[in-house]
Amino acid sequence: MATTRHLSRIIGPDGRTVILALDAPAFATDIAGVDRAVHAVPQMVSHGLDCVLVPKGIALRASSYLQDVGMVLRCDTVTDIYDGSIPGTFIVNDALDAVQVGADGVVVMAFPGHDAHPELQQQTTDLYKGCRKYRLPLIVEALPFTFVGANEAHRDPKNVAVAVRLAAELGADIVKTRYSGTPEDAVIAADATVPVVALGGPKAGLDGYLEFVRHCIAAGAAGVAVGRNIVQDPHPVAKVAALGAIVHGDSTVAQALALYEDVAATD
Repeated sequence: MATTRHLSRIIGPDGRTVILALDAPAFATDIAGVDRAVHAVPQMVSHGLDCVLVPKGIALRASSYLQDVGMVLRCDTVTDIYDGSIPGTFIVNDALDAVQVGADGVVVMAFPGHDAHPELQQQTTDLYKGCRKYRLPLIVEALPFTFVGANEAHRDPKNVAVAVRLAAELGADIVKTRYSGTPEDAVIAADATVPVVALGGPKAGLDGYLEFVRHCIAAGAAGVAVGRNIVQDPHPVAKVAALGAIVHGDSTVAQALALYEDVAATD
């Protein structure tokens, strides 16, 4: 098993987590706000941020900003950076790389139902072996069929639940996946056996997004892993504070909005 020390750097003592996803440069051409957010991590930590998810380059270049936060190394990247659908991924780092950059865990994609899933499953298995050697937690980002929730089957919470359980059986200590925002999301974490973290979420106004996060927590998620909804917010530190209030403090949306305004006013 992964060490309690490393897991405690990713998930808080209440069993919940707010993760800042800074891995856009490994998967997308739109990386607006990422570097600004990196520099703001120390302030975010004081407002409820538990962990950052980074590619190796950021882990190396920005280490001075990441000293007091949990850090997870993104071990894969997209096969075609110019294709926003993320047609496939491949491994570029392993558990030893994570140890060398001081990371507390690793994360990798898996797409059950995709033609390439057997290869991705083998990649996950290989990472699992390395994680156990170095006693690091393994996070699997498990999404049915493809990264993009392009149709009903991809977004169906029942299919998501199957992907989550498969990732747990492959050795994941934490699973990151999509939530639909519907009552059916309750099935996703019901039989997961490990903490489930809701990824990203919809492009929505501030109040609508915070409602989505409250929904995920109520549906059994242990937290959220958020990229553009933090890094492209006009006030990323305030956004983290609002998320932290909901995830760690069970705040209402109204309370989280008020906190956002208070913190934003001090930027």
